[in-house]
Amino acid sequence: MKPMMIDFADQRSVWRWDWRMRGTQLGIAFTLLATLLGVLTVERALQVRRELERARVAQAARLDASEQRARSERSRMQPLAEEAQLLHQSMLQRAQPWEEIFSAFERVPQAHLQSFEPDLARGVVKVQANMADVPALQDYLRTLGGSPVFARLSLMRHEAAAEGGVNFHYEAQLAAPYRLPDAEPRGAP
Repeated sequence: MKPMMIDFADQRSVWRWDWRMRGTQLGIAFTLLATLLGVLTVERALQVRRELERARVAQAARLDASEQRARSERSRMQPLAEEAQLLHQSMLQRAQPWEEIFSAFERVPQAHLQSFEPDLARGVVKVQANMADVPALQDYLRTLGGSPVFARLSLMRHEAAAEGGVNFHYEAQLAAPYRLPDAEPRGAP
């Protein structure tokens, strides 16, 4: 006896895998369409990623260029700011009440001033002078310290002079109205 192949499935069933059946054709078409859409989506995602990377690189280049412009602007403006500060400081030095400062030294005439060096950045005047003896030196410093022009006096050094008398060097710190506004205040030694 010869074997027989019996097919119990309906010939027009949607689940039958026959290339001529409408369901099989639609399934293949939907699968191809889904694959095509997936490929297009992946390609678009890669394109967006590349554009974002280009935008990041362009943004970094713009930031770098703006930083370089800012640095060059600061370096170009810095000498102008320094010149303006020097000009402002020289104007303040010219407006300094020098007559009152000099008259404070002249009111105590016992010393023979040898050098007078104002250091306005620190708010002090460095003086080198000569006196007859040590008690006269102490009296001179006490009298000069009582002047309203000076906040304090600091005797830096003193020595016996070869021609007689005492050579001494001191710093006179200017009081607030006679100092430059930006002078550093000095603490007591």
